[in-house]
Amino acid sequence: MKSSLANEGSSVQYIDDIFEASGGVAADNLKNKGQCIVLLLFTYLSGNEIEERISFTVFDRTYTLKPKGLKLFEKLPEPSPQLTALIKGMNNSKNSNNSRIAMASIKNLHIFLQSIMDVKHKIEYAYDNTQAIFPVFDKDQIYNKLLDKARGCTSKCPCCERPCDVDHSAIKSNPGDENNRHACQTGHQLRAMAGIKFEISNEASLFQCEQMKEDKPIIVRGTKKKWSEFKKDHTDWDFGNSITPDELFKLHGKFLNVWSRIGPRLCKMYDMKFVTENTPQAAPKPFHYILLLDASGSMEGEPWKNLLDGVKEFINIRIESNAADRMTIIVFDDNAKFAYYNVDIKTTDINRIQFTHGNTNFSNAFDLVVKTMQMAQLQNPMSSSVINLDFIIIFMSDGRAERPDRQIQTLITMKTKIHQFWTVALGYTALDVLEDINRQMGGNFTKLKESVNLVQIYAEIARK
Repeated sequence: MKSSLANEGSSVQYIDDIFEASGGVAADNLKNKGQCIVLLLFTYLSGNEIEERISFTVFDRTYTLKPKGLKLFEKLPEPSPQLTALIKGMNNSKNSNNSRIAMASIKNLHIFLQSIMDVKHKIEYAYDNTQAIFPVFDKDQIYNKLLDKARGCTSKCPCCERPCDVDHSAIKSNPGDENNRHACQTGHQLRAMAGIKFEISNEASLFQCEQMKEDKPIIVRGTKKKWSEFKKDHTDWDFGNSITPDELFKLHGKFLNVWSRIGPRLCKMYDMKFVTENTPQAAPKPFHYILLLDASGSMEGEPWKNLLDGVKEFINIRIESNAADRMTIIVFDDNAKFAYYNVDIKTTDINRIQFTHGNTNFSNAFDLVVKTMQMAQLQNPMSSSVINLDFIIIFMSDGRAERPDRQIQTLITMKTKIHQFWTVALGYTALDVLEDINRQMGGNFTKLKESVNLVQIYAEIARK
């Protein structure tokens, strides 16, 4: 039909040309003729013959099909029986004027036909790209349940990482549901097997999950939580009942005895240092940390709060390690300023750091980094209480700005004093400038999609 209209001139004028009106205003007739096209197409697609001088009544006006319009339908093939049956089921052509279909008005037949063809292509594309594989149609997860029965559950305890040993196939609900939770029915393993250590002493944790008290702290990806809070985060797991302090103390003593026998061999096997409660822990090497915090408008609200929480966790970890660290905190948007300059890390108060809400400029921020390092090197360690420490720079941003080429080149000349350089990039925007800065500084690049992960990454950096 679209091909037959190719040589008929304007598709808008065509509808006006093929119907003869019994009277009325031209503007109303144009709209009514659009409805006549709907009725004419319905007649054709229903399998009814389009006769010469066929007419339609719309709003008390009669519109008769001219020979020019009749020629169009004489060129077209007859619609298939399946199509005619479908169209007839939609409506009855004798009552079309009183039906919903008669309310439509086609003013441009060419665009109408093209839109139908476009929809066809979209449907075909969607159909061709639909995965016709069993998991897509396995709404009851029969395949997963059979796998669970054949190989057992593959989930691991989120704390000690021992595999779940529950036969989930014995219950109709899905694994992890309230009545079919994961568990280590034969007992959890020592948390040391999953790399869990005590926060301050850095000793391997010899507790099992079922031995934990509700208010006992646990470090989860750099965040300190109570055991009760950790269990709420993993409601798909049954960790067993907590025990009394006396029972815990007795078990801890037994595990220490076991650890004293097998610990040295395990540590030697994995090239680790064996320590006990009586082993004195040397304070870690101190550094001068320079933190660059993005306070531009895009960081407003939750991202800024999470960033400060991450910095607070960072400071707490470094303080608890007993390292004699110094700290400089630079807050920047299109300007930059010192929130803290070369102070004892123990004196920092995160609540004093203010959000500035501007645009983004990296050059001003890195100017202060250069200034901090130059001033520290000019001080005489013999006459100053400030120790000449190596620097660790942590650059955090979620925005785009011009590359601070001049400042980066200056920092490269001072790289012997830069122990580590970290870039923490947040968000979904293009991060090519941040990646380029990190590459020039030979740093560690971390990309985060959600600001809630800032606490975790700052805690991890603090422990490096």
